[in-house]
Amino acid sequence: MGMGRLPVKIRLDLSRHCIETEIKRLYNRSVALYFKDQANKQELEIRIEVLKEALERLDFPFLRSRHPILSGSAGRGVFLAVDAEGDMCIISEEEVIRF
Repeated sequence: MGMGRLPVKIRLDLSRHCIETEIKRLYNRSVALYFKDQANKQELEIRIEVLKEALERLDFPFLRSRHPILSGSAGRGVFLAVDAEGDMCIISEEEVIRF
């Protein structure tokens, strides 16, 4: 990403499905909202960009095998984050997973 902008932090609900399903779900919901909600277009554009990059870039089978919390049934807080330098990571209570 590397755009030098404000950090982004997206909460992931992994209580009923894995990280890949959740990111797809959030992406589809954000795209639908983008065409309905005029007030948050700029925020939604950033969110859509981050989620799209995650879908294209992350190795979900590897992440699920190495980090069981990303396989689903995690009731704790998990976030997809991008810092001001554009570096993406996943933050949970136990660890920070950098890419």
